[in-house]
Amino acid sequence: MSRLTTPAIVLRTVDYGDADRVVTLFTRQSGKLAALARGARKSVKRFGAALGLFGVGEAVLHDKPNAELATLERFDGARGFPALMNDVAKVAHGGYACEVVRELIPPRQPEPEIFELLVNFLATLEAGTARAETLRIFELRLLDALGLRPQIDACVGCGSVDLGGPGDVLDVRRGGVVCAHCHGHGRALSDEVRRALVDAQGLGLHDAAGFTLAPAVNAGCREALSSIILDHVGRPLKSLEFIAKLNHA
Repeated sequence: MSRLTTPAIVLRTVDYGDADRVVTLFTRQSGKLAALARGARKSVKRFGAALGLFGVGEAVLHDKPNAELATLERFDGARGFPALMNDVAKVAHGGYACEVVRELIPPRQPEPEIFELLVNFLATLEAGTARAETLRIFELRLLDALGLRPQIDACVGCGSVDLGGPGDVLDVRRGGVVCAHCHGHGRALSDEVRRALVDAQGLGLHDAAGFTLAPAVNAGCREALSSIILDHVGRPLKSLEFIAKLNHA
C-alpha cells in the first residue's frame, strides 16, 4: 500500500453506510480515482465541510495497486468554492463542469492541464455570473486538452475552407465539419454558429467576460458541442438536463 498526498478536486460524493462516503476525486498527481472516506459524515476534524462538491484541497490517500477504491485518510480544504452553492445557476454550471470532466477523463491518469482548467473555471464562475459563453469556452478547452479538438475551420473530408453553404454538417464521427460535396452525416451547422465556434476555439477562460453570443447562436454552439461530448460519454448527462430545466424556467 502506498501513501499519496496530492492537491485534489471533489467531483462527486455518495453516502455509504451509516457514516462513510465514497468520493470521486480528481487529483493532480494520479488523475481521477474513487476513495472511501470512513466516518466522513461524522468526522469534522479529518474532513470538515470541504469534502463536498466544488471542494478543492490536499488529499491524503492510501492506495493499493489494482484496488477499486483507495482510502481517503484526510482532506484539508485549502481552497474551495462554497459561494457557488448560493446561486442555483452557478451550481448547475459548476456541476456540469465536474460531471463532464469526470466522465471524459480516464481513471488514474494524471491530467494536470485539465486539473488547472477545472479550478480556473470554478474560480471564474465564482467571481462572475453563470454565462453560457463561459461554458462554451470551457468545453472547447477541455476537448483540446483531451485531444478531441473538433475541426471547424475546414472540411475534414477535403480540407476546403470554402464553408458556409447549405449542406454543411457537423459529423461527430469524422471529427468536425464536412462540406456538402463530401456528404457528411450529422446535424446541419449554420455558418454563423460555425464561425462562433472557431472564434471560441481561440479564447481562454480569461477572455470569457468579453465573449458574447446571440441566444440563437449560443443554442447552436451548445447543441454542436453537446453532440460531440455525448458521443464520447455515451449517455445523457444529468447536469445538462438540470441546466435545460433552469433555462426553460
